[in-house]
Amino acid sequence: MLHRLLRGRLTFKVYLLIGIIAIIVCGYLIPQYKIYPIAPVTTSSSAPSHSTRHLSKLVTVVFRQFEDFENDIAESVQSFVSAYPNIQILVLCQRRQYPPFQFSATNETLRNVRILSLEFRLDKSPRDLDPLTYVSTEYVLFVPDSTRVSRRVFQQMAIAATTYPSQAITVGIGNARLTCQQLKWAYSEWTLKYSKDSSLKLCDAVQGQHALLIKTTVLHTLPKPFTFPFPESLYLQTAAKGLKVQILESKFAAGKNVLKTPASKQKATKQTRDYRVALYKELGVKAVVKEDGRVQWFGCKRESQRCFPPVQRTPSYLLAGRNTPPCCRRNIRRTAAHVLRALTQAGARCWLETTSLLGAVAHGDLLPWVEYAEIGIHSSDLPQVSWLQRGGADNDGFVWERATKGHYYRVAYSATNRVYVLILPFAARNGTMWPADWVLAHQREFPERHLHPLAQIQFVGRQAPAPNDARAFLDLKLGPGAVEKSEKLGPKLLYP
Repeated sequence: MLHRLLRGRLTFKVYLLIGIIAIIVCGYLIPQYKIYPIAPVTTSSSAPSHSTRHLSKLVTVVFRQFEDFENDIAESVQSFVSAYPNIQILVLCQRRQYPPFQFSATNETLRNVRILSLEFRLDKSPRDLDPLTYVSTEYVLFVPDSTRVSRRVFQQMAIAATTYPSQAITVGIGNARLTCQQLKWAYSEWTLKYSKDSSLKLCDAVQGQHALLIKTTVLHTLPKPFTFPFPESLYLQTAAKGLKVQILESKFAAGKNVLKTPASKQKATKQTRDYRVALYKELGVKAVVKEDGRVQWFGCKRESQRCFPPVQRTPSYLLAGRNTPPCCRRNIRRTAAHVLRALTQAGARCWLETTSLLGAVAHGDLLPWVEYAEIGIHSSDLPQVSWLQRGGADNDGFVWERATKGHYYRVAYSATNRVYVLILPFAARNGTMWPADWVLAHQREFPERHLHPLAQIQFVGRQAPAPNDARAFLDLKLGPGAVEKSEKLGPKLLYP
């Protein structure tokens, strides 16, 4: 049969040859082309099947970071509406927005854009003031002011989120330089600690202008996910839940510049600082350790009251499972150093007493949970210290006063901030040092030989006078093995 075909007409031979060539060409070229859908998310076959759903059904876009007096929200919203006409967009305002956003789009275009005021109103229900009420999608994309969406980058974020469901995904905005931070919230120490992660892989928090894609179910587990300053407050809450954030290399484009004048920048900076102070006050953050080791203080100062109320038996912070607030401990240190310097310069024989001596032996510092420092003094040396005789505020602002009940003294950090140091007089009689008409539960008489001679011990950053056998002295005052018991029992040693 093949022989007959080859002997056939020339036209048939030509058609046959053309057909064979066409089959070869089509078979080679057609697999090289793939047809991609315009809007749906595409992903590898190993990713979950729901990742191929349209982004508009998968994600709600939320704007939370902007200034009401100057912003680019209208154009930022328009960027998302133009790319994804059906996507749900939520603009969260602290109060009713004024001046109003100047949207250029029609009402039909903005049908999926909702502006929600979080301002407290008597005619609103809890659901009305909860932004999550208006979120029905699996993910939320938090977007800062002045952002222009990229469809490609948005799809990459969605693919990463579905590939790594236990992580949040973030991308930078414009030329923003993102810093990956590790975060530790030391509740008992009232302290927040930040450190940099040079690997830039998984973060507790991200610093710099960025967009954040996070699961809606995670937001439902947080106490206040939309609190200012944002997203700083959000990262504090997600870090407490153990959620990690992954930074992608891609970026969204930046919109127009906002906060162009020094006055507007200063106003925005002040608002952020005020929000941060309010947040830290609510959480009980007294100190923030920055990445470079610097400490920012948000607790009490000389001009403000101390961070805990008057003590009745057990300090309030101990009942809350915390140590002394670090700002109060710092102020007690300053007061103790000032008092020791004043007493030694006056020639008075003084020494670290029970709790302060225990802290010096165990830590070279105050105990983590003390409410005051204790310094003993020979009662016969009291007239040598002029401030113990006259009382009042000295040249450095420390306030010297005698107790209304009992023959002892205390020195407060200031007239307003009443953290203090106790000065406890002891009188020598027949080789024994006796408390001079005052009573503390953990104080008792002791042999005078512990003070002859006095020793020196490291305390609050300086050398301080102390009994010559500190451990034996503490065992006498607090019972055998006082130092070891303190390390084991902590505050229960004195506040059972």
